[in-house]
Amino acid sequence: MAALGPSDLPAVFDCLRSALSHDPSTQKQAEATLHDLEARSGFCSCLAEILASKDADHSARWLAAVHFKNSCSKYWRSRLPGSLSEEEKAHLRGRLLSLVEQSDQQIAVQVAVVFSKVARLDFPKAWPTLFADLLAKLQGPGQLLQRRVYLVLHHILKELASKRLAADQRNFEQVTALLLEPTWRQWAADTSAVAAELPNALEAPLQAAQQLLVTFERWLLQLKALRRMVVFGFPSDARSLQQVPAVGQIAPPLLSTLQQFAGARAARAQVGAGAAPQRSQVGAMLDRAILKLLKTLRQIQDAHPWSFFHCGILAPCLDFCCGQVLSWQAGAARNGGGGGGPTQQFVVQSLLFVHGVQKCSSYRGSASSLSLHGGARSQLEQLKGLAAEVAPALAAFWSEARLQAFAAALVERLLPLTDKELEEWEDSPESFHQEMESTAWEDSMRGCAENTYLALFEGNREVVAPVVMQLLKAASDACPPGAPAQLAAGGGPSVRSVPAAVLAKEAAYQAVSVGAYELHDYVDFAGFLHNSLLPEMSDRSPAARPLRRRAIKLVSYWTARLKREDRPAVYRCLVAALGEERDAAMQLAAVASLRALVDDWEFEEAQFLEYVGPCFQQLAGLLGCAAEFDSQLAVFSLLDLIVDRLSEGVKPYAPGLLALLPSVWQQAEGQSLLRMQVLVALQRLVHSLGPESPSTYPMLLPVLKLFTDPHQPDELNLLEDGLQLWLVALRHAPAPCTGLLGDLFPNLVAAMTRSTEHIAVGMRIALSCVLLGQGEFLSAHGGGLVQVLCGFVGNVKDRGMLALMPVMDAVVQCFPSQGPQLLAPALQCLLADLLAGREPGLVVAAALAVYARVLLQNGDAFLQLFQQAAPHVAPPPDAPPAADPAARLLLALVDLWLDKFDSIGQPAARKLSALALCVLLTAPLPPLLERVELIATHITSVWFELEGSDLANTLPITYELLSGGRGSAAAVDDLHAVVPSEEAVGECQRRQALVDADPVANLKLSVFAKQQMEVAAGVHGGALQAALGGMDATLAGQLKAMLDSAAAG
Repeated sequence: MAALGPSDLPAVFDCLRSALSHDPSTQKQAEATLHDLEARSGFCSCLAEILASKDADHSARWLAAVHFKNSCSKYWRSRLPGSLSEEEKAHLRGRLLSLVEQSDQQIAVQVAVVFSKVARLDFPKAWPTLFADLLAKLQGPGQLLQRRVYLVLHHILKELASKRLAADQRNFEQVTALLLEPTWRQWAADTSAVAAELPNALEAPLQAAQQLLVTFERWLLQLKALRRMVVFGFPSDARSLQQVPAVGQIAPPLLSTLQQFAGARAARAQVGAGAAPQRSQVGAMLDRAILKLLKTLRQIQDAHPWSFFHCGILAPCLDFCCGQVLSWQAGAARNGGGGGGPTQQFVVQSLLFVHGVQKCSSYRGSASSLSLHGGARSQLEQLKGLAAEVAPALAAFWSEARLQAFAAALVERLLPLTDKELEEWEDSPESFHQEMESTAWEDSMRGCAENTYLALFEGNREVVAPVVMQLLKAASDACPPGAPAQLAAGGGPSVRSVPAAVLAKEAAYQAVSVGAYELHDYVDFAGFLHNSLLPEMSDRSPAARPLRRRAIKLVSYWTARLKREDRPAVYRCLVAALGEERDAAMQLAAVASLRALVDDWEFEEAQFLEYVGPCFQQLAGLLGCAAEFDSQLAVFSLLDLIVDRLSEGVKPYAPGLLALLPSVWQQAEGQSLLRMQVLVALQRLVHSLGPESPSTYPMLLPVLKLFTDPHQPDELNLLEDGLQLWLVALRHAPAPCTGLLGDLFPNLVAAMTRSTEHIAVGMRIALSCVLLGQGEFLSAHGGGLVQVLCGFVGNVKDRGMLALMPVMDAVVQCFPSQGPQLLAPALQCLLADLLAGREPGLVVAAALAVYARVLLQNGDAFLQLFQQAAPHVAPPPDAPPAADPAARLLLALVDLWLDKFDSIGQPAARKLSALALCVLLTAPLPPLLERVELIATHITSVWFELEGSDLANTLPITYELLSGGRGSAAAVDDLHAVVPSEEAVGECQRRQALVDADPVANLKLSVFAKQQMEVAAGVHGGALQAALGGMDATLAGQLKAMLDSAAAG
């Protein structure tokens, strides 16, 4: 495609204007044209020229800025068609500098983002002069240009600071060295100007304050740039223990400015709280400035704790933040902190600062953040000395009185439910619960208060615990059990008809919940439960709702202290709370507490059985009315957990669960996480039902059909859990079922042909299908099974190869006549893989057992295998000479077998190989007699282990061999399954039947060897006796002893 040039500018501009048309067809056509144009060379240059045309239509320029940003992000470093040439990149880098001065804020932001994207890719190699060019522009006239340059710098520094490679961090340190000093000087000058004009501007008309607002905007951009440079432009002193001089230079003035601005804000409130609306813009900018200063100080302390401490502002910062928290009034949330008090965001940042200092691992003397090197011991000593300096300072700041007052303020002022929260509870209980439980704690004032309270509690238990107990007692005295309704009727102070005493007690309960571990020795939980919690969990009055919900949740924090005899009463209250149909917040709180109790180590199924029916009924109702995904997931997760903990005890409730699951499955359409929970619950239910699992088939079989269908959208998300469900169903199936076997296996073949991801569970499914379906299954699907085996043999790692062997072994063992012929293609692939020497010893041992099985149970098929393989499998270079290619392949395998025999570890597998070697002697292949001594060595060694020694028969031998039995390599993954179904009754019976018919378990090695030696004598004649006569005398004696024992037996 031809490149776009200056002559195409009008067309591109018209296309942009058409894309803004109100006519849908015109707009759609223009968007399609723009999509085609973006892949043409010169498109970005055209957009840059349109942006430079300041007289052009504003909307079109804004759209051009958006496309310019998106195209640069997509094509600057890309191999896609339309990627920018080096020449165009060089042109755009120069053109960008001329686009900095934009009068429109939206367009200026888009241009700044383009700068950041280009800088991330091109600085410093392709654009080394970037920052020098921007600094030069700062010397130009006009405040607008300066503001825009600082906006660009802010976005560039934000982008570069996010790069984590060591080389990129060193580049950022060099940028910091270049920019920090000039930015700091300008910020300090602007700070003086703002501080001088601020008191008057707060009272002046808006027009008179415009100049200050312009300076304020530039000041904020400088502060953001400074924050990035100080935090990311120096190695953290928490790791290096080297002080950062910039922190000592910058942090104290930041704190001074913060205190000055906060004082101006408070003074303005004292002069007149009823400020005119036109003055609020300066006040809003002042609030932003205070917030950014707080955030900057917090991040500097987090990145450079030692430099922050040594510049002498740790205690003043803590004092300021504590003051913000202590002056917070709950009612201020309604007016954004009006009256001069702190806003909610101020309090959040203050709490984050206090929490960060309290949890700072460096101040605690922890070496976890250190970058240890050759001088590790000296570093640890230095760290210990630094920590010893901080500890007295923090101890002096957190005096007992201050700590108690601060802890009490956290509980009394920040933890009670607010008017807004109670309103949300009334309007949407489910949303209220999810908002309270799911919001990141750093983003909410209550979450910050809880975590700060806990951090202080952990380090000062003896001081904080009495305060909490005193608050709990005072709240309990003011609102004893049963009193909320009376207090509401009495007309005392309340919030949305909830008495203030109830809210205070709810907050005290929350403090007891969060501090459960620390309060372990201070609370008599049994008495607390019976005297307060149980009555309050049963109080259904509207005024008691917050207290009831909090009491329900408190129990989950104290599960470890819940006595066995008290559990039924708690279960009764929680199940009753599940029935509060008009209050999803109460129901979901009960779900969370029930989950904690059921998942507890002390949970006893017998105690819970009488509540299972009502509990399932209430959970089903809640699932039906829950609108949010997180609620549905929590409810079903509890239901799944109950099924798991009850195990076989869930059988009486299985019909109800099976009636519930289809509706849940339908409601969860498009929600893979919830459907995964349904699949896991079905696994547990099928496992619990055992031989009665066919009752689940009306629900189970359609689900299995769905998740294995490669054409349905959720197949990739559900396949792993679905395959586990299928495996559990197969293992528990009492009899073959077409829906479990023939209808699904083709989908498994398709899934395993696409990927090796599910090879382990897929092979276990194939094994169970062989054991369950027997000849009918193999007749219908043997070809697909062999296709999968051929695709995997030699193409997967050793763990995958070990998963294949049990299936091949089971097919031969179940069908000695047809099995080897069916598996011939896979056995040929395996033969080529073994002779090429590509597999480790474990795989070789397992594969040799498969060939031993074929040889033992169908010797003719074994010899025929090599005849079929000869045209396709190349013998190894060191293969022994033989009369024909088939014989050469056979001898190569025999040599490998004899060499690796001792790598076979399982006694039963060694016996199988010894029996097979006995059969091998009867093969009409004279070169085998040259190996008779090695063959006899291995046979007699196994005989000695199993029959010929005093220790013989003292250890039990497992004859499940490689058929996926206990302890086999293929069964290792069962340990990590959701449901351990390896011991399923149906599967165990089928395996035992296989063992009962296994010749390896029924044959005596010495007797079988004697029989085969007689057959071999008839085949080889005197040559066999001559070969035996040439053996070592000791070995000959062992062979004779074995044969004599057979005669004696």
